[in-house]
Amino acid sequence: MHLKLLHANFLNDPDRDTFVAGIVERAHTSTDDEIESLLRATWREKLIGAYLAGFARRKAFRDRIGVLLVDSATCYAGQGYCFALAAFGEPDDAEWLATYLDRWLPELDRQYDQPWAMGALLHIDPVRAATFTDAWTNWITNGCHGIGYRGLTDERETIKRLCNA
Repeated sequence: MHLKLLHANFLNDPDRDTFVAGIVERAHTSTDDEIESLLRATWREKLIGAYLAGFARRKAFRDRIGVLLVDSATCYAGQGYCFALAAFGEPDDAEWLATYLDRWLPELDRQYDQPWAMGALLHIDPVRAATFTDAWTNWITNGCHGIGYRGLTDERETIKRLCNA
């Protein structure tokens, strides 16, 4: 499952609708304890747990997911955290994304989930996202944006597609 969630690969899968139906059903039937257990495990399980919380709109996990995102202690799981916060879609979620960007955009030699966070913040609060324009430009121009960066329009569109799946 984690390979389909990673980089939102399932969005371009021919079996996307079947996959989404299955994960949405799993999201709604998972208990809070099961999701919390996933969020305490490895990056693969954290990615799954965050997607489950997001698809089920389990806003009770907002702060837990926000802390995990800002800490950025594991690779790839931040993609799920950004999706979950975007799916919750409230000002508190934008605050977590902004806190993450405040922390990690100045780190020019670190590529974590900055594009996902910018896409999620653009989805929730474009005005707030605009306050990061200079830091974003500096990170892209002088930092380690790495291979695979598609552009903010694409990042926002991916988040939108995930939230509408």
